[in-house]
Amino acid sequence: MVLATGGVGHLYRWTTNPPESMGDGLALAARAGARLADLEFVQFHPTALAVGADPMPLLTEALRGEGAILVDDTGDRFMLAEHPLAELAPRDVRARAIWRRREAGSGTWLDSREAVGDAFPERFPTVFELCQRYGLDPRRDLLPVSPAAHFHMGGVATDLKGRTSVPGLWACGELAATGVHGANRLASNSLLEGLVFGARVAADIGSALDGGLAPSARLPEPGRWAPEPAEAAAEIEAIREAMWHDVGLVRNEAGLRRTLDHLDRLSWRLPATGALANAQTVARLITTAALLRRESRGGHFRSDYPEADDAWRSRIFLQLEGRTCRTVAPWPIPARTAAAGEAGR
Repeated sequence: MVLATGGVGHLYRWTTNPPESMGDGLALAARAGARLADLEFVQFHPTALAVGADPMPLLTEALRGEGAILVDDTGDRFMLAEHPLAELAPRDVRARAIWRRREAGSGTWLDSREAVGDAFPERFPTVFELCQRYGLDPRRDLLPVSPAAHFHMGGVATDLKGRTSVPGLWACGELAATGVHGANRLASNSLLEGLVFGARVAADIGSALDGGLAPSARLPEPGRWAPEPAEAAAEIEAIREAMWHDVGLVRNEAGLRRTLDHLDRLSWRLPATGALANAQTVARLITTAALLRRESRGGHFRSDYPEADDAWRSRIFLQLEGRTCRTVAPWPIPARTAAAGEAGR
């Protein structure tokens, strides 16, 4: 069996991901006992178009490559004080800078009027059409922007063939934690990852079938895809709000524990499956991993531990046992670790 169900972005109130991206596949794998890795690392795109849409439309990075700048309500080009590369700083740096200004009550805007101007329809026709749909003309108008949950670097731990720790279960795409993204995905790396590991999974299953050795994993009942009742839908929105505020761009112990308490209280009232149960399970796993990692690295930023710490320069692996999340040994064991062990004997 192959899981390729995508990411978790729609667990957050503001996201570029569609409603289907709420981690259902991750919840299924977790309940089957699969080892999970890097769950705390969520990437937020810095410039989603802030027009109230859910999901939020995305403004391409190429606009800043062309020279578009970020400004606040006062017209201040605030990224100059944030990073030597200004608007070309890493995504997490830009996203947090925008988030801080919005939290302080200021609007944040992408100004491409001088950088692109009248050439917009020819050079960026897709973005131009998108802006016009919301009554904006990027040749003349500032474009309101906000960070939005965009990509999950974590997921179901796999080896280089896409195998999970559950016999007969493979995973690929954003659902899988192959390790290629580290703590902060580079733009478009996921496309290459999907192509490479999708092919590797197919080849590995083909080899196993040829040898008559392909086991079939047994996963829990996935639950209904039908719309949840109004009460469950409201609970999902509450989870999305909590994840955005406390498990989002800037995290700390108090906020993470507050969200865990909310999710734990909710879990005892839930059925075993369904969209709400899946959302609760995955949100709890991500929050647990974020609480465990007491440092800041890549897409994971803790205001109470704002610096990277070499003591945490390793992956966190979790496994779900009933209602309990526990840390487990790495799987698969990295080749360099195995080699080091052999050398020490």
